[in-house]
Amino acid sequence: MPQIRIYLSEDNQALHDLNDEKVSIGRLADNTIQIEDASVSSHHAEIAVEKGEYHLHDKGSTNGTFVNGQPVTDAILRDGSQVRFGSVEAVFSADAPTTASQPLPHSERATANLGSASARPANFVNASPFPKPKEKTDGLTYAAVVLAVLGAIGFLGAVALSFMLQVPA
Repeated sequence: MPQIRIYLSEDNQALHDLNDEKVSIGRLADNTIQIEDASVSSHHAEIAVEKGEYHLHDKGSTNGTFVNGQPVTDAILRDGSQVRFGSVEAVFSADAPTTASQPLPHSERATANLGSASARPANFVNASPFPKPKEKTDGLTYAAVVLAVLGAIGFLGAVALSFMLQVPA
């Protein structure tokens, strides 16, 4: 059974059987194989069986799909082909044994109660060796603000006086 081994990190690998005619790969949960990595597009690529061969089709991904180091939009996968989805490495195996396969993970809804049990301890002391930066008081800034306020008051006064003027008869 053909498989693809995805290397999520040095210690974390996922082995997926390619037993469907089309297998979608991407970051979103509606893909057959979900890769939760920022470099992988939401619907990154697809592996399809066409005339007995496994074809890899890039689905317009942002960071590209590579086979054996070369950027591709369509490629035929051979045993041992090194595939990269964005920055996530994978290896295609044409006739891999099925004993080491891993079923696709089932997604479950998770709920989070943010901030419900978070509080600063009563005896909390900042242990930072750096003092808290003090706000700088700039006299020029204060002078500019005062001049702007005085200018606005003068403008409003001039407008008010212009409305009070009467035209001589």
